[in-house]
Amino acid sequence: MTSAHPSAHDAESRVAELGLQIPDYANPPYGQRFGASLKPFHRVGELVEFSGMSPESRSGDRTNPGTVGLDLTIAQGYEAARYTAINSLGMIRYALGSLNEVVALSRALCFITCPPGFDRLNEVSAGATDLYLEVFGPEIGAVGRASIGATALTNSASFELWLSLECAPRATDG
Repeated sequence: MTSAHPSAHDAESRVAELGLQIPDYANPPYGQRFGASLKPFHRVGELVEFSGMSPESRSGDRTNPGTVGLDLTIAQGYEAARYTAINSLGMIRYALGSLNEVVALSRALCFITCPPGFDRLNEVSAGATDLYLEVFGPEIGAVGRASIGATALTNSASFELWLSLECAPRATDG
């Protein structure tokens, strides 16, 4: 799929090169099993904010549920964060039609289930942000990131991600 904006980096081609399996959030629509109150994303002009994503497949299978630093190693938390970022690529496609419509990632707010005092949150969150660099390259894929420790997340998820990005204007936007 071609992009509406010029870029030397083709994220869709890069996904294929990496062999990533990106989920389709259009069928069934994301959030449907959680009720009508869940909105998958919100777009205002060229800003898109996504609902929380976790390391869970479309069928509900979870990757590395539990608590990083107790049940899970940092490497397992990193893997859960990476899988969550792969899921977010599917959500970006759902919202924009193509990964090539991304102009810049702006914010990754990362939640890690961990015990009090666990201070290696950044090492877990890097699983998500490293993937973005692999897919989008440093100009588009470098993102502001905050990592927050949580005592629990929904369905015992070890990681949750809130992502915001800048996208190309819609053809009707101007």
